[in-house]
Amino acid sequence: MNDDRVPAADDFANVYNDARRAASYDQLEFPGSYHLAFRDLPHLIATHGQGARRRALDFGCGAGRSTRFLAGLGYQTLGADISAAMLDLARERDPRGDYHQVADGDLGDAVPGPFDLILSAFTFDNIPTWERKVALLTGLRTRLAAGGRLLNLVSAPEIYRHEWLSFSTKDFPENLTARTGDRVRIVMLDVEDRRPVDDVLWEHGDYLEVFRQAGLRPVAEHRPLGRSDEPFAWVTETTVSPWAIYVLEAATA
Repeated sequence: MNDDRVPAADDFANVYNDARRAASYDQLEFPGSYHLAFRDLPHLIATHGQGARRRALDFGCGAGRSTRFLAGLGYQTLGADISAAMLDLARERDPRGDYHQVADGDLGDAVPGPFDLILSAFTFDNIPTWERKVALLTGLRTRLAAGGRLLNLVSAPEIYRHEWLSFSTKDFPENLTARTGDRVRIVMLDVEDRRPVDDVLWEHGDYLEVFRQAGLRPVAEHRPLGRSDEPFAWVTETTVSPWAIYVLEAATA
């Protein structure tokens, strides 16, 4: 794709670097639509995960929900995030956890590898521009152990165009015409803070190009759907997936 057509969005700010929103988000575990984001991760990790160390990085760990999730799968997990407010909550919930703050757009020395597994859950929804996405994914690639895997869990463009058990977008018709790099808005229904969240939409083909530029190769892609035997009153989730999960490896020359 042509990078020149994508708005720069250099003034885009991570909405979770906010104490009120962080406190609200901290109450989330795996309700509703979020259940689908995490339900199939253990199988994907068991299928594609490699490495004897079982050392993992949770990049964009927020309040530590996904860090605790990986630890529950037996990984020695380091959580990293740019938000001090989120990390404070993570440490309160998980005093024995290993949490580190990184600068916006720069992994620095806070997350030395190698890692057998890197999980980035929703993080790239809030990272604008090709340059930042490529730079951060390149940095994550260099921290993969030999045979390691990076799981990039992102919001599919469809999440911003439908109604869901856990989200609403009906008040933002501009989402319907958004393309890669455009800001989109969504309301989270499972938290007390109902202020709209600003994300950056990124289409599938453009994610593939970002991965290529970062020296990563997809080995699997998964779009989880809701099932009728699950205890949720699904809205759109049984026919359209709100999430895309990319399993990536370092590309060889």
